[in-house]
Amino acid sequence: MATSITTDLIERVAPMVRGLVASRSRAHLRYADIRLEVIEGKYAAAENGDAKGAGEDATMGFGVRVLAGDAMAAPGYFGRGLGEADIPNLERVLEAGLDAAYRRAMANAEWKRQARGKFGPLGESLADTRLHPIRVCRDTVAAVYEMDPRTMDLAEMTRFTRDISRRVKDSHASLGYNYVSTMTQLARELFASSEGALIDQAFALTQGLCYVVANGVANSQEVYDVLGHQRGWEILLRGVNDPVMSFPPFADFALAIARDAVELSTAPSLPWCRTRSSDIPSSSIAVSRWKPPMRGARGSCAGSTTTRWDGKSPRPSSPPTRIPPCPVTATMLTTTKGLRPGASPISTVACSAAS
Repeated sequence: MATSITTDLIERVAPMVRGLVASRSRAHLRYADIRLEVIEGKYAAAENGDAKGAGEDATMGFGVRVLAGDAMAAPGYFGRGLGEADIPNLERVLEAGLDAAYRRAMANAEWKRQARGKFGPLGESLADTRLHPIRVCRDTVAAVYEMDPRTMDLAEMTRFTRDISRRVKDSHASLGYNYVSTMTQLARELFASSEGALIDQAFALTQGLCYVVANGVANSQEVYDVLGHQRGWEILLRGVNDPVMSFPPFADFALAIARDAVELSTAPSLPWCRTRSSDIPSSSIAVSRWKPPMRGARGSCAGSTTTRWDGKSPRPSSPPTRIPPCPVTATMLTTTKGLRPGASPISTVACSAAS
């Protein structure tokens, strides 16, 4: 894809952006910064072992922050996405954005001044917007990767993604559906401020997603997960083994997702049961015990039983129901004690394991 939106653009326009924020032509301008970002990325997707799509894209956008005001200082912001048609006139576009943020800051400051004078002691809580003093930096931070996202071959990305989807499909007969996608991109950001800061920072991002649906006897279970790192395509080929982050190659990761879904779909159901409260205290507190149904690791449960007593009608005298113990008991306490007449009762739920 031929496009004039590339990460190399940041290096070419950095002096121009620095000059824009350093200008002092606007009255009562106290601070301004511009953030400009360019991203180049590629992706591939597969479904049930067949390639579904692949492509590449480049995006660009900017944001402006201004602090301005006469009697008081206040912030103003502006931002928008950019396209190829904006590149020849980029300086004019950024200048217009700076003007918009400046006008918003000036209006904000005036309204703040009026509110401070109008609301007396409450208005005194309004103060100037000031930034904490920091060391001004000028630096270039390079991205870390072995395989440049911009030079990845789309055909190879498609083959890799399709093969993983095919391996997931063939791993078990109960897998009814799978979707696998991969992406890799390089982002480059420029930050320039009226204080003199000029930071050019780039970073890579590569991710892989696997989504599967496994069919059991009377259920279907979907499981999905994503892995990724601020590195290049190499993380999908051999995984990551850093001190603060570790995961396997993407193929092994996707197959593990498939195994989890299959095991989940064959997990046995746990029995469920419920009891009635055998007695209701005379303090307008009703106690209900709820034994939820649970299914393996899914933890799915449905239904609940709540008993309430208004403190006036006769209390039930039915004996407690004899039931076998269940793994989990949820106790709900509902009370209206201490509340005004007609107020909704307050309920609290506590869970405990049955002995």
